[in-house]
Amino acid sequence: MSDSAASETRRTFAVIDGNSLMHRAFHAVPPTMNAPDGRPTNAVFGFLNMFLKMIDAFHPDGVAVAFDKGKPRVRMEMLPQYKAQRPPMDPDLRQQFPMIKQLLERLSVPILEAEGWEGDDILGTLARDGEAAGCDMYLITGDRDMYQLSTEHVKIVGTKKGLSDVAIMTPESVEDLYHGITPALVPDFYGLKGDSSDNIPGVPGIGPKKASALIAQYGSLDEVIAHADEVKGKMGENLRAHIDDALLSRRVATIQTNAPVELDFEHTSFPAFDAAAVADALGDLGIMAMQNRFLALIDGEAAAAAVPAVLELPAEIIRAVAGDAPAVERALAELARAIDAGEWVGVALESDKQPDALFGLTHTLWLATGSALVALEEADGAFGGTEVVLGADGGATAGFDLSHGLITGVLARLVAVGRLAAPDVKTLLHELSPIDSSEPELVDLLSADPERLFDTVVAAYLLDSVRSSFDDAYLADTYLHATLPPAAGEEGAPADALPAAARSAAVARAVVEPLTAALEAEGAESVFAQIEMPLVPVLAAMERTGMYVDPDRLAELGEGLGAEIAELARRIRELAGDETFNIASPMQLSHILFDVMGLPTRGLKKTRSGYYSTNARVLEELARDNEFVRLILEYREKTKIKSTYLDTLGSLRREDGRVHTTYNQTITATGRLSSSNPNLQNIPTRSELGHTVKTAFTVAPGSVFVAVDYSQIELRLLAHLSGDEHLIAAFNEGEDFHAETAARVFGVPVEEVTPALRSRAKAVNFGIVYGQQAFGLSQSLDIPMAEARQMIDRYFEAYPGVRRFLDETVAEAKRTGYAETLFGRRRPIPELKMRVPAQRAFGERTAMNHPMQGTAADIIKIAMTRVARRLADEGFGARMILQVHDELDFECPEAEVDRLVAMVRAEMEGVVTLSVPLVAEASVGATWADAK
Repeated sequence: MSDSAASETRRTFAVIDGNSLMHRAFHAVPPTMNAPDGRPTNAVFGFLNMFLKMIDAFHPDGVAVAFDKGKPRVRMEMLPQYKAQRPPMDPDLRQQFPMIKQLLERLSVPILEAEGWEGDDILGTLARDGEAAGCDMYLITGDRDMYQLSTEHVKIVGTKKGLSDVAIMTPESVEDLYHGITPALVPDFYGLKGDSSDNIPGVPGIGPKKASALIAQYGSLDEVIAHADEVKGKMGENLRAHIDDALLSRRVATIQTNAPVELDFEHTSFPAFDAAAVADALGDLGIMAMQNRFLALIDGEAAAAAVPAVLELPAEIIRAVAGDAPAVERALAELARAIDAGEWVGVALESDKQPDALFGLTHTLWLATGSALVALEEADGAFGGTEVVLGADGGATAGFDLSHGLITGVLARLVAVGRLAAPDVKTLLHELSPIDSSEPELVDLLSADPERLFDTVVAAYLLDSVRSSFDDAYLADTYLHATLPPAAGEEGAPADALPAAARSAAVARAVVEPLTAALEAEGAESVFAQIEMPLVPVLAAMERTGMYVDPDRLAELGEGLGAEIAELARRIRELAGDETFNIASPMQLSHILFDVMGLPTRGLKKTRSGYYSTNARVLEELARDNEFVRLILEYREKTKIKSTYLDTLGSLRREDGRVHTTYNQTITATGRLSSSNPNLQNIPTRSELGHTVKTAFTVAPGSVFVAVDYSQIELRLLAHLSGDEHLIAAFNEGEDFHAETAARVFGVPVEEVTPALRSRAKAVNFGIVYGQQAFGLSQSLDIPMAEARQMIDRYFEAYPGVRRFLDETVAEAKRTGYAETLFGRRRPIPELKMRVPAQRAFGERTAMNHPMQGTAADIIKIAMTRVARRLADEGFGARMILQVHDELDFECPEAEVDRLVAMVRAEMEGVVTLSVPLVAEASVGATWADAK
């Protein structure tokens, strides 16, 4: 047989050094990837990525993976200190080894390991066995000592950097790399130079260049030793003194080829895995992005039959247009069946309304049951009053009140007795209780049973609160392990494709079960069921109530502020030497500050556009000594307030004369609510200008504005969670907590605490809660770093339990990957595992703060739900109209103020029993500003 014919019949085998590749993957892929159960998966992801690249590059007939097992006894018997200097394996990497092994088993890839033997020796054994069996072998490893195994039929695939840069080493390339060192001489080479990474000593003073030169000159290590007397200088002295070390180092560096492992090269093949098993395994780890790449390796039809890679929509589609009695009857019959069966019904609304329009022409409600997709269509408009022609006996329509419209009738029935799942439950509730309170309300929002409402986005948010998007594609991929079929109008969609809303309804229904299981597994079920979902109807009711805004006051404020802004602009340009420039342009302002005025740029960074930054931090620093910069800051604040509030609030008023903010439950990682369109939580609370804007927020005639807020809630939570007896005593015994802290920190009697000392103590108190370090405190107080560090040290001496609690909290977050509130709300903190010190420091501050800030968010959410319930149950005329962090605001008839304040304080202070009292303080006024 000719050589070419022989090569054509040789099978190709790839053997992977599992430990080497896992280590490289772990350090190459950012530590922000996690399985749905929270386990890190970055090394697994990187390993699989390299695995697939290897398959694409070499198309092996078979694959095996070798792993180290136990201590490297074989080499430790030769060299007891072998690898002794290596640090312990990172716990996040260690827990990924069982995961990759389980995945390899599901891929039907043989795993080879033997107690006391390293993966290197297993690769060496398989290399020689495979070559003898007539195979071409590829050894995938990051270890250069493996080059000694290279032959015509054994190639070493070395990962040089990260996972993408590889080198395929042959005998020729090894000899080129080491300047004449052939693969057979690689152990000799290591005998001279040693290997610090494995604690192999070699000969002191002989590095790679000298080692290769000596072997090239004499031919081998044995010959180098035989001619040791000829080697001059210090190198010769070291060589003669360390002959035994050189011989031992060669023995240790020699790859063994007799490891007790076997592989059937004839009958082992790849791919040989089951599509469904691999899809399940990848799904368990949340690595669905690779599913199709693995399925593409096996027969396409078999893969498609085994695993539906695309979300399957119900085959039956029932369309009903308002007025079409037979179609409506059929649709309602299916919905009635689903409701009676206790099924979750996925719901999504499709509208042709343009973003800036009040109404469109039509809107369609899509509902997914266990058997069908139902589409209900009617003309758009609030409670369109569409006539629905029903059968004489009512039939399946029994229980559905369609007098106000088909869609609202069905939604009202679902909310009343069904189980409704949707990606935005609150928006659906507003179909029954419109945002504009001048429009009729069909359903009392607080009558909705939160146990029968399931907001899929809220659930997904609780499972990964640092994520910014929870769209249908993410939900389907993460929790259904499926991709979405293209919707109408999307690329690749067939002519009969359903709209995105139909698909959304199907996803909502399908993800309820896996989301519920994930919530239970993460310990987040109680936060979802007892805090977040009961809050949804409460927020919808607050959004409908809205806040009165006085348009005349807005106009007056806008006109006055406009004149102030114009005067500021005149003075700014005058100080700039009458330069004509756009004050709002960061680039042009940078030119004026640093080029024209010559202000110092030391320590400042340039933007990507090449000019020095003029962000708030930079300007605040410069403003200390520069009137021009102070004017710029004032100009920025006033123009922002004018454009954000005074110029826009009037146009946002609805027919009821109120503005209606939208509360967002899934935006902040802390669990706090956010507000948008307009953002009423972001009006500056401590500035005179912010206070002035609040004078435009009024209440109905005969009512007053009541504000009730928690006093120092995060500090009180710190006292409780830390258990520090001195901090607890400072709250329980002292009337002024900050003065008590000042007395302890600065070592003076509390009666001698000056306002300046109290102010500093207050800064430290709140700084500690937010994980502030010496630099941050020095900046906020404008004091030297050393002084700030001394203040923090004194604080921890005064409250040692706080230091212990914060340290333990950070350590636990590093271990688990998240911080947790008193109620079990988890915040993932991937920054704790990042390599950039500034990112890790941010992660540590986040871990310190989340137990307080997140718990405060939980507490006020619980309070909101309880207060809303009592307002309804006890017939109050007062209404909750706003929530801003630790504050609840009410529009209250004057005659109810005392009763309302007593009730709200009781509920807010009674949410949870702590080792220090929760305190809520109330204030009253004609406007929001007056009440604060």
